[in-house]
Amino acid sequence: MNTSANNKTVWQHPVVLFLWALGTIVITLVLAFEMLPLPQGVAPLTTMTFQQGAAQDQQTEVALPDNWRSHPERPAEAGVYRSEFRYRTGDGRWGVYVPNYSGQITVRVNGTELSTGGLLSGDLIPDQSIPYFALFSGGTLKPGINQLEIDMTPGGKLVGFLSDVYIGPSSLLRNSFEWHYLRAVRLPELIVFWQLLLALLLLILWISRKHEPAALYCAILLLFSSLHGIPIYLPSSIDISHAIALLGYVVNFWLTVIGLLFNISLANRKLPFPAWYLFVLPALSTIGFLVLPSPVFDYLDRFVVVPFSLVIVCWTIFVLVRAAIWQRSWECALLLIAALCSCGLVVHDTLIIANVTPDSNFLHFRIVYILILPSLSVIFFQRLIHSMNHVDDLVSTLEERIADKENQLRETFSQRQILEGKQALHDERRRIMRDVHDGLGGQLMSIIAMSRMGKSNPDQIETSAQAALEELRMLIGSLDVENDISGMLGTFRERAEQQLALHDIELDWQMIDIPAIEGLNPSRALNILRILQEATTNAVKHSGASKVKVRFSLQAEPRQMLKINIEDDGRGFQHAANNGHGLKNIRSRASELDGSLDIVSTSDGTVVSFTMPISLH
Repeated sequence: MNTSANNKTVWQHPVVLFLWALGTIVITLVLAFEMLPLPQGVAPLTTMTFQQGAAQDQQTEVALPDNWRSHPERPAEAGVYRSEFRYRTGDGRWGVYVPNYSGQITVRVNGTELSTGGLLSGDLIPDQSIPYFALFSGGTLKPGINQLEIDMTPGGKLVGFLSDVYIGPSSLLRNSFEWHYLRAVRLPELIVFWQLLLALLLLILWISRKHEPAALYCAILLLFSSLHGIPIYLPSSIDISHAIALLGYVVNFWLTVIGLLFNISLANRKLPFPAWYLFVLPALSTIGFLVLPSPVFDYLDRFVVVPFSLVIVCWTIFVLVRAAIWQRSWECALLLIAALCSCGLVVHDTLIIANVTPDSNFLHFRIVYILILPSLSVIFFQRLIHSMNHVDDLVSTLEERIADKENQLRETFSQRQILEGKQALHDERRRIMRDVHDGLGGQLMSIIAMSRMGKSNPDQIETSAQAALEELRMLIGSLDVENDISGMLGTFRERAEQQLALHDIELDWQMIDIPAIEGLNPSRALNILRILQEATTNAVKHSGASKVKVRFSLQAEPRQMLKINIEDDGRGFQHAANNGHGLKNIRSRASELDGSLDIVSTSDGTVVSFTMPISLH
């Protein structure tokens, strides 16, 4: 995957970046200052009496919404809100609705604790400021005045907060509750699911391409940050959810370091020192969180962890600004826009926690990733698309090169075929010229010499002419073969039978169905004829035989072989294996056929055995 910041893409266009920045800023302002709808037709409780601890005589009247941070004198212990309301029959089923609170609350009406119907009560995520809604069961309300009590256990960075309280028909309360629940619960659930899914895809990407450290850092960043929201998916009865919630606070420090490494990798920069140095302080702070007393850790958190985190965040922003402006990296530009807007929401939350903006008590730290996740998704999927396009280009280039090579090979093969054909024609011409010169030419030269001597013997001239004619016929017969020698052997048999009959010799010819001989050509066919001719001619000239037998057979072992036996009943001759130029000549021809020649001569006759393979190379 090409990670260059200068990849050509539509996101590099200034107009696209401007529209992206404008949309991100609008979403940020909406999240920070939007006013969710409140119930219409139901007046909220404006005041309630508040009692903290067990002192019954220390009840004070407070105005709603009640922000505990506005009362520094309140100790960090549970308190009870009380009020009265009038129930009117005939309005359908009633319920109680608290749009916004922080901590853990329990609601009772006339001493009966209400159930939230499986909805979150905020015990695991006290800073989430989620809404509360519960229906009154039958028999809980009575006509006229009813008593309402809300027990609150403060917790989290907001310490304690209770917004307006609405009591009335559920049909008038439900619409506002659903909008608040969508914002406070469903949206964080969607963000956590998005984080986990993108983290999984990036891990798969990194496993496939380990030279992409940005994918690994981003996956770890998303997995760590999702720990804050995992308790949303878990029932409050599961004990492990508490551990996950606590772990979510611990990993905040780690997130800043991993975020820095991710942005440095995204900008193709390098650290001036080993990366593990950055993890020393987060590791120590994690150990301190687990073993140090809370006051000591709070002190270290305020004067060590927070300043170090701010330095890392400023370093991260500097890396993004430098890459976006000086390197013109569109990826860093997208992420910089999202990071600055996210920092705006974090500053907004910080002002809420510091009680600078007490009227706003909805924290956004769980939904800031709604600004960052689209940028990360665009960056990595654009990289994936670019990589796929690059692979397509490579495949197209390879296909073109392969097509060119195929054409070149085809042309080379055609040229080679032409050259091989010319070479084969040249070799065949040379062979024919050699055979004509050695065989037919010699016979004709003998006839010419006898004619010039003036002492021409007609019988000698006739014999030489007959031999020349026989040589010519044998040459022509060898040309007309295509792996099948049956026709050539049949023609030879007729000529041999006529030649032997002139000397009162009987020919006993027994032939079989000879299979096609692979690799047979005219030169090899002529060698077979010359071996047969030499064997039969020797029987006429030297043996004084009255009968010549020619037998054909096939042998299967060690490979399929054709065997030809030429046997006469003459007087034989001594040293047949090495005697005479003719025998040496046919041995040489047998060797050219990858075959063998055996000659056995006794006083009862001579046997010439010629063996050759069916498949010639």
